Amino acid sequence: MSAARDVVCVVQARTGSSRFPGKVLAELAGRPVLRFMLDRLEGLGPEVVVATSDLARDDPVEEVARAAGRSVVRGPERDVLARFAATLDAFPAAHVVRLTADCPLVDPEIVAAVVALHLDRGADYTSNVLPRTFPKGLDVEVVRADALRVADRCAADPVEREHVTPFVYRRPERFTLANLRADLLAGDERWTVDTREDLDAVREIVARVGRDRFSWREAWAAVGPRAAPPRGTVHLVPATPADAEFFLACRADPDAVRWSRSGAPIPPAEHARWFAAACDDPAIRLRVGVLDGERVGTVRVDVTGGVGEVGIAVAPARRGRGLGTALLRALLADVAADPQVVRLTALVHPDNHASLGAFARAGFVPDGEHDGFRVLRRDPALPMEEA
Repeated sequence: MSAARDVVCVVQARTGSSRFPGKVLAELAGRPVLRFMLDRLEGLGPEVVVATSDLARDDPVEEVARAAGRSVVRGPERDVLARFAATLDAFPAAHVVRLTADCPLVDPEIVAAVVALHLDRGADYTSNVLPRTFPKGLDVEVVRADALRVADRCAADPVEREHVTPFVYRRPERFTLANLRADLLAGDERWTVDTREDLDAVREIVARVGRDRFSWREAWAAVGPRAAPPRGTVHLVPATPADAEFFLACRADPDAVRWSRSGAPIPPAEHARWFAAACDDPAIRLRVGVLDGERVGTVRVDVTGGVGEVGIAVAPARRGRGLGTALLRALLADVAADPQVVRLTALVHPDNHASLGAFARAGFVPDGEHDGFRVLRRDPALPMEEA
């Protein structure tokens, strides 16, 4: 057994992807995707270990990892959390970095920044995806080893076993969470390899930069933004500090105050303090609804134990046009992109017929009453027509 260390970096890799089998062994710049990624991680600092399955079809994964000079731990294909626990057994550490081999453009500078924030905050879990502001494919998670051990003992949901960290970040009431933001909103960009089309896009990025080692900023300069929501469709983006006044405007008009839980206006100074903290809190999902470049409403989801309590507000000048339903539909797409939320709930004033109708059209169903408000619920995994 290795001596204890502060941080170990674990790259999970397997060939059994349903959408793109063998993708981690596909060619990228003259070598397997996994080898390309491991080469980019040279000099990272923490020891890098590849965790793959114990199936014979993943023997080539071990061969690639060992050829790159990396240690390998093998375990159940689907129970990836058990693989990580076994890696901690073999390589004891206080904190674990989780990376996935379908992210070959991982930037060591981002990894180091997430680790630094994690240690500075004294967090149990830190990532750069709650909210996601970096392109998909630059994902980094850091989790305290003690929290990972708790997850391994307690997690029963297959999603929590397969995706390793949801047991922790679904429970901000139990674990301390932190998040690293980019200084721009690039979370809709795809720099990951889930499909053959993704691989072609990643190959194009590498070709445009012209070398294998580069920062994400250099890649951004080479390709720029490529994702754009369809026109005429409400799209959610993570709120930034610049959205504080817009959130207040959506909440402070007489109609919004009348239907709010407090029934009272929010003092601007109090709102400013709350918003500054909430923007950086992975347990509070603040989103701005954007339609053809214009802000049209806000969405807030407070997460506890994997349950997200939803609040929406349409900009006063845009009410009465079905945008409440559009915001909720966009929210369902947003929460489907990660496993933090397993159920959505909402408290709606019984006389707020517009909101009740919007939630009903988005598939929310009655679930009792609380403090004079209607309780609504929805499983975000259900398609709209089956809600």
